[in-house]
Amino acid sequence: MNIRNRKSTVVFMSGFIMFSLLLGFLISHPVRADVGVRPILPGGSNIQPEGETPIQMVDEVITMDIRPATEGDNDIIQLNPEAYGLQFQPLWYNYVSEVQANFTMKNPTTEDVNLTAWFPLASALESVAWNELNPDEIVPRIAGFHVMVAGKPIEYATSELPNPKGGDKPALPWASFPVTFPAGKETDIQVNYLLPLQTSVKGSELALYYIFQTGAGWAGPIGQAELVLNLPYPASAETVTRMDPSNLNLPYFNSNPAANLPLDGVLEGNQARWTWVDFEPGPQDDFSIWLVDPTMHQQLETARLAVEANPKDGQAWLDLASIYRTLATKAWNYPSIFAESYLTPGLEAYQRAAEYLPEHPEPHVGLAMLSLAPYMGETNAPSEVMGSVQEHVRIARELEAPHPNLAEQAAISSSMLDESMYLYFDHITATAASGATGTAYAQETEISAMRLMPTMTPTNEAGILATVFPSKTPEPLLSTPVSPSTVPSNGDSGTGLPTGYILIVEVIIFSIVGFIVYRRLLRKPG
Repeated sequence: MNIRNRKSTVVFMSGFIMFSLLLGFLISHPVRADVGVRPILPGGSNIQPEGETPIQMVDEVITMDIRPATEGDNDIIQLNPEAYGLQFQPLWYNYVSEVQANFTMKNPTTEDVNLTAWFPLASALESVAWNELNPDEIVPRIAGFHVMVAGKPIEYATSELPNPKGGDKPALPWASFPVTFPAGKETDIQVNYLLPLQTSVKGSELALYYIFQTGAGWAGPIGQAELVLNLPYPASAETVTRMDPSNLNLPYFNSNPAANLPLDGVLEGNQARWTWVDFEPGPQDDFSIWLVDPTMHQQLETARLAVEANPKDGQAWLDLASIYRTLATKAWNYPSIFAESYLTPGLEAYQRAAEYLPEHPEPHVGLAMLSLAPYMGETNAPSEVMGSVQEHVRIARELEAPHPNLAEQAAISSSMLDESMYLYFDHITATAASGATGTAYAQETEISAMRLMPTMTPTNEAGILATVFPSKTPEPLLSTPVSPSTVPSNGDSGTGLPTGYILIVEVIIFSIVGFIVYRRLLRKPG
């Protein structure tokens, strides 16, 4: 073989080795990706006048009835289904809200007033960088829109108006219709339409919102405004909670950061309602809430009934605990919107499952994950909580070895917890205390992985479980609030470096090293 061929062979082999190393890093790191960006769905809104007017809005009542969607509801929102992989799905969204808005308008003048009323068909979209997501997409808009004036249906026109955020943003659709307000009399306007409920990407919640600020264009304040929400389940803290729009990112809708759920709502039966008097709505008054997915709530009720019927059935307790965990956490074990309602009963259910299924590893994994979940955002778990988490991890691993079938059938495993623990310690500031805690967990993980046989210690297990539920004197599990700004809304790793960034750095480093080796081999004589 001549020198040139030898050099080419060496260069080829070096390149192949570098490619293999890069490929190995790509394969060894978990790659997480979401399927396409979901359409940003329009929301409800008040009607508004074309310009300044003496007409007053005396009263408004908005009624929202939540129900399961049907295939026919796909026509509610006009969008390109191929852009989101929806063309093969019978339902584009799971639940819709049937909205009926009744407005009582008054003309206090001595002359009839003729004007054009406007209704936005794509609310809260003016600040969305829509072209960056789907350049060829239209802005989704409400299609099932109907108007009645003085009890009679009327025709309306649809206009594409310039986006107030700039010419580079897509035009926004508006519905407009003429109205005559008789002098000194009240006129009733009724608007009906359907709203699809926006599903959270990595949780079990549905977003619902209503834009009140468009009603500020009428003369004076709104005399009284009422919003009535009819739900498919009891209205309570378990099913309805306020939204923090400042923490919402695409593919959620954009909303005013000050908008939230009023605290003075009345929750009775399956209904929630809010009332405002002398209402002058601004951006801060836009209504936005989270609802529990009705399908998940039905599964929860079924599991609760199963436990009530067989209170010593360990599998029934485990099934119930699994549903609580799904409702209490989202991706990578971060707390969900409804964590405060479901974390504690989830821990209790896992505890009962551990008592009745002493050989099953899943209850211990669940206890560890739910104990850690409230602290994933700020990584400030008390030492007693971390000690309990590590002990449950140890027990789970010891039980997984002799019971592989149970481990395979489990909804969660110790490997899933490892990922949460990795993210947790990856975020901790490099202090001596946190470093010691991380080292202790790493050592415990290594030792536990080498164990092949379980050491069943039922007497110690009671003490372990007791640490999960502190008494009234110690700090309660949920006493440390989770800061919304530090909890990733889309599965990011919070204030630390996400795994994706680490992977990119590794690829860059290996590419540079490979290039240097390649250049040196080319320059090397012989």
